[in-house]
Amino acid sequence: MYEFSLVLASGSPYRAAILRDLGLDFTQVPANIDESPLKSEEPRQLAERLGREKALAVVETLDPNGKWVVIGSDQVCHHRGIAYGKPGNRKTAIAHLTTFSGDWVTYSSSLVLISSDGQTCSRVEDYECCFRTLYAKDIENYVDRDQPWDCAGAIRIEKSAALLMTTTRGRDINTLMGLPVMALRDGLADIGHDIISFIKFA
Repeated sequence: MYEFSLVLASGSPYRAAILRDLGLDFTQVPANIDESPLKSEEPRQLAERLGREKALAVVETLDPNGKWVVIGSDQVCHHRGIAYGKPGNRKTAIAHLTTFSGDWVTYSSSLVLISSDGQTCSRVEDYECCFRTLYAKDIENYVDRDQPWDCAGAIRIEKSAALLMTTTRGRDINTLMGLPVMALRDGLADIGHDIISFIKFA
């Protein structure tokens, strides 16, 4: 067993599912922070700051003498400079998607690593989606079927959200799902860890 443990500083079932699908051995610890944006804060800056604050909040709960790497991550959906959070309800989800119709939308996901040996790493990955022209019935059918109330920008990509799009741009689809896997691999390497070391073999 590898001497360092991996800790996910998030209560998100989607981020946990990504790590599980990779076969990684990790502990999930929710981070309770204020996610309100600061005045004049850009969307990518917001994603990075929230990812860092989540990681730091969980670091404070861990054994300072232990050996661990904490993963902090946050996702911000933005369109024409305006950030869109989780809609929370049907009406807001419909409003978000109506705004996105026929245009490009960017999903910025941060990856912040803090290791018990003092090493840190921070990255923000973007994934862009071009929405087709959406009619009211298209949007209503989607939100009623997928119920994306807890998804940034009302996009539940692991279900049928891709049907609303014409094309996408980005190196890692996991960025759209909230945790950039390629950035995780690269970030771990930057602070001296091979991601394979954290894989749980039967």
